[in-house]
Amino acid sequence: MINQTHVILPVADDLESILFYVEELKSPFTSELKRLVTNTEFKIEIVALSTINKDVATLELNSQQPLLVACHNLDDAILLTAKYALLERQVYWLPADTTGLQVSQLNPGHQIVDWRACGVLTVLLQLLKQQNKITQDKKYVEHKLTLLSNCLGDLSLTLSAQGNIIDINLELMSLMRSKGPGAIGQNWLDSLHIPSRTAKNRMQHILADLSHTHSMTRLPPFPIQLHNTVMMVDGFVGPLPNNESIVILRQVASWQSHEWIEQQNKRRTPVSLLLVNPDDFAEFNRVYGRDLGDQVLSEIIQSMNEVLRDDDFASRFSGAVFAAHLPETNEQQGQILAARMLQVLRSKSFSSKNVKLTFSFGLATLEAEEQLGEQSPLELFRRANAALQAARSVGGGKLVSWQPQFDANILANLDRMSGKFSEAPNDDFRLMNLQWEIIRLIGSTHSLDSFSTQVCQLLSSGLQSEFAGLYMKQGNDLSNLSCSTTSATFDVQKIHHWVQSSIKLGSPKRDIIQPIAGLTSTAGVVIPLVTREQCLAVLVVCWPLEAKHEVQKCSEQLEQISPNLAAALDRIILLEQEQNRRSVTDTNNSSGHELLFESAVMRTLMHQVQLVAPTDASVLIIGESGTGKEVIAEQIHNQSLHPDKPFITVDCSTIVEHLIESELFGHRKGAFTGATNTQPGKIAQADGGTLFLDEVGELPLDIQSKLLRFVQEKTFVAVGDQRVRKVDVRLVLATNRNLPDEVAAGRFRADLYYRINVFTVNLPALKQRGEDPVLLSRHFLRKFNRQYKKDISDFSEAALEKLRTYSWPGNVRELKNCMMRAVILCSGHYVGPEHLVLQQETEESETTNITLPADAGLAVMANSQEDDLTQISALMSNLVDVAVQQTEMFSVSNWLEKHWLSRCVVKWGSLYQVALHLNQSESTIRRRYAKLNELVFEHPELQEMAVNCHRLLDNALQGNTHSTLWQTIEASLHSIVLQRDVSQQQKAKLLNVTQPTLRKIIQQTQMIP
Repeated sequence: MINQTHVILPVADDLESILFYVEELKSPFTSELKRLVTNTEFKIEIVALSTINKDVATLELNSQQPLLVACHNLDDAILLTAKYALLERQVYWLPADTTGLQVSQLNPGHQIVDWRACGVLTVLLQLLKQQNKITQDKKYVEHKLTLLSNCLGDLSLTLSAQGNIIDINLELMSLMRSKGPGAIGQNWLDSLHIPSRTAKNRMQHILADLSHTHSMTRLPPFPIQLHNTVMMVDGFVGPLPNNESIVILRQVASWQSHEWIEQQNKRRTPVSLLLVNPDDFAEFNRVYGRDLGDQVLSEIIQSMNEVLRDDDFASRFSGAVFAAHLPETNEQQGQILAARMLQVLRSKSFSSKNVKLTFSFGLATLEAEEQLGEQSPLELFRRANAALQAARSVGGGKLVSWQPQFDANILANLDRMSGKFSEAPNDDFRLMNLQWEIIRLIGSTHSLDSFSTQVCQLLSSGLQSEFAGLYMKQGNDLSNLSCSTTSATFDVQKIHHWVQSSIKLGSPKRDIIQPIAGLTSTAGVVIPLVTREQCLAVLVVCWPLEAKHEVQKCSEQLEQISPNLAAALDRIILLEQEQNRRSVTDTNNSSGHELLFESAVMRTLMHQVQLVAPTDASVLIIGESGTGKEVIAEQIHNQSLHPDKPFITVDCSTIVEHLIESELFGHRKGAFTGATNTQPGKIAQADGGTLFLDEVGELPLDIQSKLLRFVQEKTFVAVGDQRVRKVDVRLVLATNRNLPDEVAAGRFRADLYYRINVFTVNLPALKQRGEDPVLLSRHFLRKFNRQYKKDISDFSEAALEKLRTYSWPGNVRELKNCMMRAVILCSGHYVGPEHLVLQQETEESETTNITLPADAGLAVMANSQEDDLTQISALMSNLVDVAVQQTEMFSVSNWLEKHWLSRCVVKWGSLYQVALHLNQSESTIRRRYAKLNELVFEHPELQEMAVNCHRLLDNALQGNTHSTLWQTIEASLHSIVLQRDVSQQQKAKLLNVTQPTLRKIIQQTQMIP
C-alpha cells in the first residue's frame, strides 16, 4: 500500500516508501519483491498484516484506498480476507506462487496480480501513486475551501430585492430545523429572529442602503435566536444580479436561551467611546511651533477632564487625537456629554496666544448585546474612528455619531490617523485595546496581587514588550510586586537588581534608558506612579534595543494612563490595609491571637487561606516555630462554613507518649489504670468543627496508623471501647519539620503524609515579610504601652533601623517578647536601640545569610549542573529527530515542559510550592499544568525517552538555580530546533509558537555572542 500523507513517505534518497502487508515478516518472497523495485523510484517497507486494523484507524484511511497484501495462493487470499476483515477494502493480492496464474477478481475490489510479469509491478505502483495523488489533491482543495468558509462564514442565504429568502444553504437550514423549508419566500428578519430591537433596526438600514451603494458591506455582530439557542454572528452582505443580495454569516459565540437572558441581565451596561481631534492642528504647529502645540494639547485634555465624570477616562490617543472612554453610557447619554464637551472646547482660548480651535468629534456606542469580549475594543474603536472620519470629511467642527452605513465600501476606508486600512490590526488598535483593558481592570479588581499581575501581563502583551514589571515603594527601596515576560531567555533577575540599585524615586517624570546597564541589548522606560504628591510605585517596561522606536511611542501612552493606575493602586492599598487591620485581627477570640501584615508574601498566603477555608479539605501548615501557625489555623476555622462550631487545639509535642491515644480518641472508664471516668477525646470534642493538630510530626508511629484511619474514614474507636464512632471534623495540621525527609527516614508514615498533604500553606519566616516586623513592633508597642501605663510615642530612627536589619530567628514570638522588654525598660517617649535586647544569631544563621557574588552563583550552577544540562541537550536533540520523522509532527516544547512540571511537582509536592520555587505566578503554573496534562503523546519511542528525561531533570533540580533552570533548558531547545534543516512552519510547530514569535526567537538567538 502506498503511504502518501500518511500513505507515501519521502525517504532520504528521494524514494517513495511503499507499505506491503505480509503475514510472515521473514520470507524469500519479500526479498524478491524488494529486489524487483531496486533502481526504481519506490522502496518496499514490510508491515505485519496483524497491524492493519490499527493502521487504518490511525491513518484514517477510507475504504477506497487500496492495500498491497502478500499471499501464498488464491485459497490463502480467501483465508486472509476473512481473518483480517478485508472484504470491504480494495486489495491487490501479490501471490508467492504465480505459476500458471490467471489474473482474476476474487471479490469486488480484490484483484490478483501477476507481479512477476515484466513491468507489471512498476506500472501498478505508478497507478497507485497517481490515484493517491488525486485523493490528496481533492482533500487539499476541500481543506482550502473549509478555511475560506471559516474566514467568511459558513452560513449563507440569498435574498430578493424585498428582503425575502430565495435560498438557504444546508448548514443554516440544519440550524433552523423544521422552520428552514418554510422560511423560503419569507422576510429574512422574520425567519431569523433577532432578539434585539437595536440590532434588527440596524440590519434593516444596512439592507436598505445596499440598493444604493451596490458594494460589499460588513455586518456588525448581532444575535439571532434559533429554537433554544442564541447565536452571535457577524459577516458580510453583498449585491447579486437581478437586485438580489447574498448574506454570509459567521458564528462567533452561542448561548442557551436562558444563558443569553442571564448574560443580558448581568451586563446591561452599554459603553461609548469619543474620539476628539482639533482640526488642522498640523498648521497650528507650523505657525506657532511644536512646543506651544504640546502645551495646547495638555490644555485640551485638562478641559476634557473638567467635563467628564468620575468613572470616565480620558487619554491622548495618537498624535493630536484624544480618546474619552465612557463606561455605562448609551448613545443618547454620550451625545449629550459630547455636545457639552464640544461647546466647552469651542469657547476656550488656548495658550498665552489665546488661540481658538475647532474640533471634530467621533462617537460610537456598543450596546450590551453587541459586546463580544476580546473583540469589543476593536469594534468600538473601528466605529468611533469611522465617525471621526465622517466628521472630518464634512469640513470638521462637527460631532458625528457612528451609523451602520459607514461600513459600506469598507475595503476602501482609509484611516487618516495612521495611514493604514482601518480594518487592519495596526498599532493604534493595539494601544486602544490596551487602554480598554486597563480601564476594565481598574474597575474590576480590589486585590493588589491580582491588579499588579494583570497590569504587567497587559503591558507585556499589549505593548509587545519583552518585560513589564511593577515595583512598589517599601521604605527607601523598591520591591517587585509582579512582572511578566514574553521571552524565555530574558534575564528577569538582572532587571530586578538594576531597578533596586539604579532607580531613584525623586523624579516624578518618565525616564527612557537606552540601553539598560548590564543588559546592553535592552532598552526600557521607567514610569513613576504618583498620586497625592507621593510616588507609590514605578512601572518598568523593556524592549529589545533594535525596537527602541517603540519605547518613545509607548512611553507617551503609559504616561497618559499612569495617573489612573496610580489612583487605582492607592485605592487598593488603602483598602487592603484597612481590611487587614479591621477584619484579620480577631479581638473576640479568647486566645487573643492577632494577625497583622502588609507584605506581599502574606497577602498571597491569606488569599490561599480564603480559598481553602470554605472547603472541607485537610490543610497542612508548614513554618518555623513562632511564625503563627495556630493563628493561621484559627483564620481557616473562622472563615470556614462552620465558624460557630468548636475549634480544638492539640499540641502533639507536649503530651506524654502513652497518653496521646487517650487524648485524641478518648477512653472508657476502666480502660487503663487511673481511668476512673469515661472521657471524650479531642476528636469527639471537635465534632462539627475543626481539629488543629500542632507539631503533628512528633506523633509516634503507632498513633499515626490510627490517625490515618480517622483521616480516611472520619471514624475512630476510643481506648477500651469496641464501638466505631463517626464524626464530622475538619482537620488542620501544622509542623516545623520537613515531612518528606521524615518519611524518608522512616519517622513518619508515607501514607499518612500523602493523606494530609491535600492543601499546603507555607508560612514565611518573619525576616521574609518585608516591613511587617515594623508594623508588628508598633502594634505590640501600643499594646504594652497601655498595659504598663507608659507614655511612649514611637521608636527612634536608630531603633527602627535595628528592627529592620535583625533576622528574628524566633519570629513573631521573639518580637512580641522583645517589645514587652523594650516597653518595660523605656522611661522616655521613644524606644531607642538600647532598649531592644536582641539575642545573638547563631553561627549557622550567619553562614546562611552570606551573599555570594552573582558570578559565583553562576559558576556553582555551571559546575554542578554542566553534565546534566549536556545530557538534557543530547536528549532534546534526539527528541527533535523523533518528532521530525513523524507523519504528524508533535510539539517537542510541550512534551518537554509537561515532564518538567511533573518532576517539579514530584520534588516539591504541590503546584503552590512549584510556583514559589520557580518564582512564577501560581495561577500561571496551574493553567499551564492543566493544559499540558490534556495533551497525549502516543509515540512508542517516547516512553524510553520519558524515563531518561525524568532522571536527568531530577538530577538538575538538585541544584539551587530552580528559577532559571527552565529558561536555560528552553534556550538550548530553541538553539537545537533552529539548527535543524526543516521549514519555518515545522520549527514553529516543534516549539509550539506562532510565526512572529519564532522570528523573535531567531533574532534573540542571533544577538547572543
